[in-house]
Amino acid sequence: MAREYDDDRVVVIDRDGGSGVGMLLLGLAIGAGAALLFAPASGRETRERISREARRAGRRVKDMTDEFGEKLADKAEHARSMVDERVGRARNAVNSRVQAVSDAVDAGREAAADARTDIERAVADTKRAYSDARRAYSDRVRTDDISTRRADRNQEPPADERPAEG
Repeated sequence: MAREYDDDRVVVIDRDGGSGVGMLLLGLAIGAGAALLFAPASGRETRERISREARRAGRRVKDMTDEFGEKLADKAEHARSMVDERVGRARNAVNSRVQAVSDAVDAGREAAADARTDIERAVADTKRAYSDARRAYSDRVRTDDISTRRADRNQEPPADERPAEG
């Protein structure tokens, strides 16, 4: 069985966010090599041209790295300011919560002190009322006792206990 091969060329483009500087250097190397192969100039002219192109490429690489460094510094500064802003907001939120908790604790302490005062007052009133009721009961029992004794003295004895007359 004969196999058929597809002679069409396939181009794969990989965009992984790699370094543009590395790709530039690779392109320069390939370009310089192609220029050497296809240059119809003498060796000295070719060396001078390569030297010029190398200097030009060096300047481009330096410019690109400077630009990249500036962009990186700008992004780092932006990220730092964003982090500082978020930390500030978080700090303010925490301080706000701490103040709210502190206020709640203070209100709770005040309410507890008020409740304690009210309870102590109620206990004192209850003790006073109990003492007054007990005193009133004792006074009533004494009054009833005295009244009963007086009534017993003024009452005529029953007929079987009366002294005989006569």
